[in-house]
Amino acid sequence: MSKKLPMFQTREEAAEYWATHDTAEYWDDMEDVDLKVHPRIKSPRDLSRRCPVCDDVLLFRYAERDAAGGRVTLHRLMEFYCRQGHGVWLAPEAAKELRAIEAVLDLRSVEPVLVEELVAA
Repeated sequence: MSKKLPMFQTREEAAEYWATHDTAEYWDDMEDVDLKVHPRIKSPRDLSRRCPVCDDVLLFRYAERDAAGGRVTLHRLMEFYCRQGHGVWLAPEAAKELRAIEAVLDLRSVEPVLVEELVAA
């Protein structure tokens, strides 16, 4: 006989509960879910990032990159690379971080303008 699924107020509360309970005891109370997967996806390996040139699975490593014309060096940025040498790409999160830092540094390099000067113009 299946138990009734408990209700949780937070994700943390649910995580604590499921860490110590077996989902098999609640099987009858769970809803069926339809999962649609793209026809080309046959295994988790198919979800890996791929080289746009050779379609090989990209590997990753952590690298250092200079930013803002060499004024700053960022450490441990994740980058993907093709083992066949077709290219190196920053991970999307790392590229976003790099752009944000460069934007801030570019703002700091601009001469300050007084509000009065803007109004007078």
